[in-house]
Amino acid sequence: MSVKLIKTMLVDDHNLFREGTKIILERESDIKVIAEAVDGIEAVNMAIIYNPDIILMDINMPNSNGLEALRKIKDLGVKTKVIMLTSEAKREYIIEAIKIGAKGFIQKTSTSKNLIIAIREIDSGRNYLQPSLARVLTQVSKVKLTPDHNLEKIDLLSKREYEILLLISTGYNNKEIGERLFISEKTVKNHITNLFKKIEVKDRVQAVIFSYANNIKSINN
Repeated sequence: MSVKLIKTMLVDDHNLFREGTKIILERESDIKVIAEAVDGIEAVNMAIIYNPDIILMDINMPNSNGLEALRKIKDLGVKTKVIMLTSEAKREYIIEAIKIGAKGFIQKTSTSKNLIIAIREIDSGRNYLQPSLARVLTQVSKVKLTPDHNLEKIDLLSKREYEILLLISTGYNNKEIGERLFISEKTVKNHITNLFKKIEVKDRVQAVIFSYANNIKSINN
C-alpha cells in the first residue's frame, strides 16, 4: 500500500534555510517538497501552479511578506494549508496570521520534530500552534487587540472548564492538563468539547485567541 505524500512548498528568502529544511523534510517517507519560492509574490504564483497540500512560509520577506501572501492565497481560493514560520515570537504576527487563515504557526528555532508534527497534524485537518507561542499570546505586552468581551459565554463555563481553557491558552496538551488537575485525559477531552461549544470556537487555536481577547488570565478573575 503506497504512502500518501504530503506535497509541501517552502517559502523563504534565505537559500540555506530552504535547502536545510528540504533535506530534513525529505528524510520522511510521507513528505515531498514540490516547490520553493523566495518571496510572497512568487509564493502566490507557485501556490496556484502547484497547489501544494502544505505551504511553509516565512513571515518576514522582501517584496511581499508572508502575511500579505497568505491573504492573497486565501482571497484566490487556493485550497492549501499554510504554516507560518518566524524567527520572532511577536504576538501581533500570530494573531494576524490566524485571523487571515493560517493553520499553524511555528518558530524557526523549533526542532525538526515539531515541524514534522505540525505538517502532519495540519495535513490531517487539525491546527497547530507551537506551545511556546501559545504562551506568548497570554504574556503581558504593549500589543493590544480590539476588546471582545464575551462575558455571557464566559459566565456559562464551569470552574473546571475555565481552568482547562486557561491551561489550553498557556500551551498545555490534554495529558498535561489531566496530570495538573488530577483527572483522566478522557475527562479532559469531554470538558474541552463542552467548553468549545459554550464559547463557540472550533479548535485550540481559536480558544487561545478567545482567551487572549477576553483577558482570561486567572481562575480567580
